Amino acid sequence: MEPRILIVDDDIDVRDTRVRLLGRLGYDCRAASSSAEAILALEAAGPDLVVTDLLIPETDGWAVVRHARQHCPPIPVIVLTAYPRAIRQMDGTTYVTKPFANADLVNAVQRAVGHPPTPCASPRSV
Repeated sequence: MEPRILIVDDDIDVRDTRVRLLGRLGYDCRAASSSAEAILALEAAGPDLVVTDLLIPETDGWAVVRHARQHCPPIPVIVLTAYPRAIRQMDGTTYVTKPFANADLVNAVQRAVGHPPTPCASPRSV
């Protein structure tokens, strides 16, 4: 079974692009558009990894990170942000600073889940 990834971003185009990118590489991706939706998905789906934007509706990406740390350990989290000053050092959290290449996200995901899935397409094809 391939690693399950929860992708959290309020921008539907960005979120769908990440789902397609990682899905084509063999990951089982689910999506959420807000912190509340992400927290529900964390509790229901039990993903192996969370990839979240920092600025999302209702609260922010930190609420998703805190929930994952407190209620769903040991799920690794990748935080995507255009604001490097907002980065907080938290164990098990990886940061990818925007803008980034698809390969940067793919590499961070592969490091977080411990192995690459069986590739179906190159990261550049999305």
